[in-house]
Amino acid sequence: MKKVAIFPYIKKPGVKEMVERSARWLDERGINVAIPQIEAGELGLQAFSSPEDQLFAGADLVVVLGGDGTTLRALRMMGEETLPVLGVNLGEMGFLMRINPPELEDALELVRLGKFRIEERHMLEARIRIADKTITRLALNDVLIGREQFSRLIKLDVLINDTYFCRYSADGVLLTTPTGSTAYSLSAGGPIISPGAEVFAMVPICPHSLNNRTLVFSAGERLTIKPVLKESMASTGVSVDGVAIEELNEVSAVDIGLASNKFKFVSLNGPDFYQSLSQKLQRWLGLDQGG
Repeated sequence: MKKVAIFPYIKKPGVKEMVERSARWLDERGINVAIPQIEAGELGLQAFSSPEDQLFAGADLVVVLGGDGTTLRALRMMGEETLPVLGVNLGEMGFLMRINPPELEDALELVRLGKFRIEERHMLEARIRIADKTITRLALNDVLIGREQFSRLIKLDVLINDTYFCRYSADGVLLTTPTGSTAYSLSAGGPIISPGAEVFAMVPICPHSLNNRTLVFSAGERLTIKPVLKESMASTGVSVDGVAIEELNEVSAVDIGLASNKFKFVSLNGPDFYQSLSQKLQRWLGLDQGG
C-alpha cells in the first residue's frame, strides 16, 4: 500500500483515538495517510489533512471509522471511484462494518500483507428524469421514491422492462440492493437477500391496498417509476441511500436497475454474512443466542 484515506465520523465516542491509531500505524510503515480537511482540523491531525477533491486520489484503501452511514457518506464522496473499503464499527448495528476497534492494527497488517479478499456488492443506478435534465445517482443501499409532504398519499405507476405493471397508492416505493435489504427495507417488511445475489427488490411503503408484496428482479431487468401527477396528493421526493436529492423540480420518471459499478469491501477472516447477521439481529432484538 502507498496511500490510505481515513474517513471518520468524528461525533462517535472514541473516534479521535481510532484515527490517531490508524494514522500512526500507517505512517510508521511509510504509508501516506489522508484525512478529510475538516475532520483533520477538528481532530488536531492537520499533518494528514487533505482537500476533499484529493482525498481518494492515488489511494489503495479507504478505512471508514463509524457506522453504516459513514460508509455511505464515503461512497457519495468517492463518486464513481471503486476503492476497497475497510469498515471499523463504532456504531451499533453496522451491517457494512467488518472490523471491531480492538482488531484495527491486525486488520491493517493483513491488508498490508495482501491476506484479504475483495467482496463486491451490487449498486443501483437511478436516472431521475425532470423537466429539463436527467440526474444519475448510484446507491449502495436503496432508492426511495415517495411523497414530500407528511401524511399525503402519492400515486406511482410502475413499468417493468417498459411494460406497465401496476399503480401504487402509497407513501412510496423503495428499491433496494441485497446490501440494502438489511437497512430501511428490513424495517419496511422486505426480505433479507444474500449479498452475492444478482438481484434487486421493490418494497411498497404503506400501500393503500392489499398489493403490498415485495417483488424481486434479476440483474438485467429495468424498472421505471412514474408519479401520477394529476392524481397524486403530494409532490414527489427522491432519496438515495437516505439522502434527499434537493435539486428536483417536477419528477416525470425514475429509471432504475443494477449499476455496472460495484462497491468493494475488504473481507478478512471473520464471520460470514449469515453469522454476522445472526449476531447483529440477536443483539438488536435483545435475544440470547440459541443452542
